[in-house]
Amino acid sequence: MAKKGKKRRDDDEDDDREVEAPKPKPRPAPRPVRPAAPKGPGEPVYTVMAAVTLLAMLVGCALLYLDHEDYGKQNVPTEKVPALPPLGGGDAKGTA
Repeated sequence: MAKKGKKRRDDDEDDDREVEAPKPKPRPAPRPVRPAAPKGPGEPVYTVMAAVTLLAMLVGCALLYLDHEDYGKQNVPTEKVPALPPLGGGDAKGTA
């Protein structure tokens, strides 16, 4: 038989003590979410822009050379420039 002073483990009904449930661990604070960095135009866009610019410069230089060759073969006009009459109708010294 069981002694009167000691309680058996099976005899928990009469126990007035409440067993506390283990406290859950506190969650760590959530990390702030970083906004995604805006994506700018990539490197291939700038490479294409540089190629188009180079092509435009080469075409411009070729057209300038062809234009110069066309006009370079012409002779300078030999006509005399007509003399202009004096302006103002006064004397030629420039006094008013």
